[in-house]
Amino acid sequence: MTKTELIDKITKSPLNTGMTKKQVSVVVDALFEELGNFFIKTKATKKGDPKLTYPGFGTFKKKKRNAKKGRNPQNKEVINIPAHYTVTFTPSSILKGKMNPRKK
Repeated sequence: MTKTELIDKITKSPLNTGMTKKQVSVVVDALFEELGNFFIKTKATKKGDPKLTYPGFGTFKKKKRNAKKGRNPQNKEVINIPAHYTVTFTPSSILKGKMNPRKK
């Protein structure tokens, strides 16, 4: 789904309180800006890596990947991949249940 498709779906949703496409676009932009800032600015603590949980949907978690060796598939040359951060997503059991309904 693209950003435009998401905005269209929210605008046409019965949960929409009369917001225009422009207003929905501003809200979607603000939401993703805040999510990005959260993961950029937060640091790991003794309790673990920073995470953002949305009940019924899932958990996004900032994770550090260690440096490693890789291989360029075109010329088979060994390359060094530096340590970096990424974001992982774990779906909630509710979302998993909706995606994989049990047959009776």
